[in-house]
Amino acid sequence: MSDRLHEIIAQIGVLHNEFLKNGKIEDVDIILDELANEQEDLLDHYCKLLLQYYFQQNDLKNVKKLLLAGYKFDMRMDDVKEAFCNINSGKENVIEFLDESVVFLKDTNFEKPLEQMYKYYNLNEENKVNLEHAVSIIQKNRYVCAHVYRHPNREYAKFFLNEDLLNSLKRDLPYLLK
Repeated sequence: MSDRLHEIIAQIGVLHNEFLKNGKIEDVDIILDELANEQEDLLDHYCKLLLQYYFQQNDLKNVKKLLLAGYKFDMRMDDVKEAFCNINSGKENVIEFLDESVVFLKDTNFEKPLEQMYKYYNLNEENKVNLEHAVSIIQKNRYVCAHVYRHPNREYAKFFLNEDLLNSLKRDLPYLLK
């Protein structure tokens, strides 16, 4: 790892903690204004991590702003789990907004995130209605479907299993189910 990358990582840690402490983290416009004079590589790395942070926090307003600015991040199932566990209203959430990214997400880490989402769903009776659409999006992910098919004894398996998708996978992509 280059010295510059170590320097960027350290600077990002300091910046992020400061933005959390002073509340500026709530508005990406303030952060972008403050970072306008920073070096491009620092800004680029931090904004990608910031986008991931806002996604995990289910902060749709700031996610949209960073996406419009051209930033992207490599979504993982842990990110989806964090965002899911931060859904607490009927407003559009980041999973719904980025539904295609969630549907086509490829990861190898499904067990813990699915288990935690299942538990969160079942522990929040009054919030279930707000989580339903996000659940249906996650159920459309072929890798989630293959995982729960291969692990039918997991408590979350039936919950996340999409029978129509499973039949399609059996017919068209049977290697995913092995």
